[in-house]
Amino acid sequence: MREPEKPYFICIGSWEHDRSGHELGIRIYRFSEEGFTLTDSAAADAFVGAMYFDADRKVLYCMDETETVPGKNAGGRVLSFAVDTEKGNVSQIGEVPACGSRTCSAAMDVTGQYLLVANHGGKRPVIRTVQDEKGDYHVLPEYDETNVVLYSLEADGAAGRIKDVRRHSGCGTPWPALQAHPHCVRAAPSGNLFCVCDKGADALYFYRIDYEKERIASCGSSPYRLEGGSAPRYCVFHPCKKFLYVNYEGKNQISAFRYGQNGEIAPIQTVDILPEDLVFSDKEQRRRVQSSDICIHPNGRYLYNITRGLNWVDVWQINQESGELTHKQRLELPAKQGGMDTIRGFALSPDARYLVVGILTEDRVVVLHVSEEGLLSLSEKDAGIRPYHPASLIFLQGGGPENDKNGRV
Repeated sequence: MREPEKPYFICIGSWEHDRSGHELGIRIYRFSEEGFTLTDSAAADAFVGAMYFDADRKVLYCMDETETVPGKNAGGRVLSFAVDTEKGNVSQIGEVPACGSRTCSAAMDVTGQYLLVANHGGKRPVIRTVQDEKGDYHVLPEYDETNVVLYSLEADGAAGRIKDVRRHSGCGTPWPALQAHPHCVRAAPSGNLFCVCDKGADALYFYRIDYEKERIASCGSSPYRLEGGSAPRYCVFHPCKKFLYVNYEGKNQISAFRYGQNGEIAPIQTVDILPEDLVFSDKEQRRRVQSSDICIHPNGRYLYNITRGLNWVDVWQINQESGELTHKQRLELPAKQGGMDTIRGFALSPDARYLVVGILTEDRVVVLHVSEEGLLSLSEKDAGIRPYHPASLIFLQGGGPENDKNGRV
């Protein structure tokens, strides 16, 4: 690796559903030519599914993606940390309940006063019985509430009071979705607009904040219904054009949309991310091949997408006039194939010269070089660290692409 222009620190969050006794939480590393040097760790009991970094206040928000387990865990949490970006140290400044389980995404409003958090919901039902009009009894499974929660932020940046909760309900074509599953919330780079990908409802929701009432309000085309069973996973806004890109778990495609500041949306293009001649050995292998993460280069010219199950990172060039995508490169990562969670998340460095990918099931990360043309190549040396189940990654500096892992533009 070439030495970054200044010291960079990357935070890597560990993710695991069964809590087998390994130390979870976050670890902070200095990122340099020599590799990764551990500088700090925190929140050892947190199940870190996603993070958001406020580069202005230097505050890191970690989503504890815990399920609701009666008698043990009352859902997820939102943990706030002050970050020393000179030394790579963090100190916890707040903790609030997430009001849901499998807390999986966060985004800040343009004023820096509020944080929106998405709760995906778990799959552990609570069983109750109901009696119909004939007197017959039926078993009715009930699942955790799924929602988007609005928090006000304290003076130090910590997530504070809950101001509003917007519940999601309904289910598209059962995928294996059991209910609505808000999975991702993203803020548009300017103005008061948020997009939420709901995997269970097969829909995109558009919200704004009613600042006078401190409430979440629907706007534009919300909800925008997608193909049944598509399960939209992540979305990302173009940094300066009115383009929005969405990947999916239920189909191997990426969709491009044009959006308005009030949430109006119109389709531009949908592209296949798998080659036509790809043959799967069985339906199970086919099911495991899914998009896992997506991000956009800060110059807005390139889109990066991970396909887990095949361990591919694809580079797409963005037409700056139409928003259409053209495939430029496919790079297969050095990782074992087959597992749906082999690779899960990645992060672009603040100068967009490196892409760091977490190899979840192998407890390691891979460093990729990013050329001036946006193309990728493998680093010549191993990263030299073995973080347990690296699922979410974020650089603790400003200047990254606009998504919930790399801060605000």
